[in-house]
Order: sequence, then structure tokens, then C-alpha cells
Amino acid sequence: MTVYIEDCLIENFVVTYLIIKCVSFCFKITIKKSRLILSCLLAAVISTFYPLINLNSFLLTIFKLCVGFLITLIDFDKNHFIAKYLAFIFFTALYAGLNIMFYFLIYGTILSYDNFPTYILLFLLVLIYFMVVMCIKFARKKLAISNFVYKVKITNIGKYIMFNAFLDSGNTLLDEDLSPIFIINTNLFNRLYKDISFSDLLTKNFKNLKEPHYIKSAFAYGSGKLLVFCVDNLQIIENDTVKYEFSNAKLGISYSNFNKNFGCDMLLNINAFA
Repeated sequence: MTVYIEDCLIENFVVTYLIIKCVSFCFKITIKKSRLILSCLLAAVISTFYPLINLNSFLLTIFKLCVGFLITLIDFDKNHFIAKYLAFIFFTALYAGLNIMFYFLIYGTILSYDNFPTYILLFLLVLIYFMVVMCIKFARKKLAISNFVYKVKITNIGKYIMFNAFLDSGNTLLDEDLSPIFIINTNLFNRLYKDISFSDLLTKNFKNLKEPHYIKSAFAYGSGKLLVFCVDNLQIIENDTVKYEFSNAKLGISYSNFNKNFGCDMLLNINAFA
């Protein structure tokens, strides 16, 4: 297998750059360009020429860990340094593992007799970077949402259902009697009232809805007239304990598909927590 030094330098420079960018994105850190270029150049040179060093596998692993420590030291400050170093090692292993996976998918073996051409490898490295960034963004979103998700139990006409609800600070709707209005989507409404169709609502055939009426609304997920009605009881549950309970709770139907963003069928009213 023929090895071209310039290709090794470019590949190792790019992979180190992307790994450091992953760490900085993970910790929301801005790195000085001079430090970033210096660390990437150092990593590229060492990674290109370390195979010439005659070390056994154990010492070679220690050597690589030390190089990673040095690179992390160049790029990042001492605040949470160990976490950043471990993140650097993790993303390095992730890149190596995904590279092996792509190699296996294409060649059907993990025995690397020859690596990808440089342009293909660079494309895979950038692709992996965007995959990692997307995963981090998704994890952050889910973590942020989970802090505002509650279990809710609605009891109505002798039956009850349980589901997840999201505490929406933008939902401050109050009914005429100043009671908070909880916004539900059509999925939850269909679970509550299987005998009331969408066409029934359009023709104002409310059947067994309790105290149906319309109010003017203007909130993040809809505006105009909002159909509001009552259910017998609503409980907001946190850690298996009923935190808030409302009799004759007011529900408003929104036709917006907000469950795609929050994975919940109800937007809790911030006034309910006041």
C-alpha cells in the first residue's frame, strides 16, 4: 500500500479540525483560530509520522492519549478540562468507528488493505461531522423539552386518560371567569370524545361537550376563535405525585400539530402554576 504524505497531512488535519469543532459545539465554546490551526497542524504531523515510531500496542495507546491531551490543552482552557478531554477522545473514537463502518459497508471487511481516496474520505469526515452535530442538537432539544414535560390525567364522564403535556410559557389564555385554558390537539380530543367528529365541530353539533363556547385567542400555535369546553377533572402529576388539580378544567382545541415539536398532546397554561 502506497502512502502519500501530503494526503495523510490533509486527512489528519481535517479530521482533527472536525473533532475539535464537535467538542466546541458540544460545550458551546468559541476557539481562537490560531490555537485551532496550531493544534490541527501538530496532530496532522504527529499522526502522519507516528507509525515510524517502534512502540508496542500498549505504549502506542498511551502515546495517542498523551497527544490527545496536548491537543485539548492547546485548544481549551482549564474550565471543565477533563470533560473536554474525554469528549475529544470520545469523538475521536466515534470518527474511527464510523470510518470502519463505512469501510465495511463498501468493501465487506474491516481489514484495511487500502483506505478510501482522499476526496471520498474528506466527504465522509464532513458527513460524519454533520451527523454528530444533528445528534447533539436533537439531544439538546429533547433534554430542554423534558424539563417542562408533565404527566396529566383527565377524568371525564367516569373515564380517565393519561398523557404527556408541555408547559408552554406562551400559553397565558384565560377564560371569562379567569380560569386557565389548557390547549389540546385533535389527537387528544379524539381520545376524549370518540363520538364527536371534526364535521360535528364545524356544524357546532357539540353533543355531550360540557359548556362549549368560543373565545378570541392569539398565541404561538394559533389565533382567532378557539373552542373551549370543560372536563370534570384535570390533574398535573410530577414524580408520581399530583402537583395541581382542577375541577371543571377548561380545554381549548388547537388544530396546530404542536405534538411534532414537543411530543405532547397538551400545552399547559403557565397561570396554572402561579
